[in-house]
Formats: sequence, structure tokens, C-alpha cells
Amino acid sequence: MPNSRYASTPVCGVDFDARDTTPVHPIGTMVFLAGGGGPEKACYVQASGAIAASQTDITVSTAGQASDGLGTWENSATAFADNEYGWVWVSDNT
Repeated sequence: MPNSRYASTPVCGVDFDARDTTPVHPIGTMVFLAGGGGPEKACYVQASGAIAASQTDITVSTAGQASDGLGTWENSATAFADNEYGWVWVSDNT
């Protein structure tokens, strides 16, 4: 049985810095990235409250809701407004 949490369609060309007011991917979709600092995984989330740019302590629930504080996920230099959709990522050394 395939893992339905990971993207089933190509993500080539996806803007990981974009913020959207309506979802363009299923919330909670995960993808693997080859980041500059090593392997990473990204998750498409909905912000539960505003999240400042370049945060490094984002919490992501199993339902794909992201909130600021106490987590290990990061976002880009583009902030999230409350209820916006976009990508966050975390190092994945597995």
C-alpha cells in the first residue's frame, strides 16, 4: 500500500516560497528535497496564525496545520499570514 502522505505527482517547478490563500496541493503533502545543507523534507501546510519569515521553530500537526514555536520545521524568507498555505521544511538525515 503506498504512503498517501507523500506527493504522487511531480513537484518540479513548484515555488516553495509561494504563499496562497487557497490550497494548490493537498494539505500535509510531503516531498523530499536535496537542500544545500543536506537532505530535507518539505510539507505543504496551512498556517494556524501568522508565522514570521525565516522561522526555525515551527510546529506541524499531523493534520498539516503549522504554528510558530517549539517545533523543528523552518520556512523561507517569506512570512505566512494566518490561514495561508505554503511549504515548510526540516532536515531529514534518515
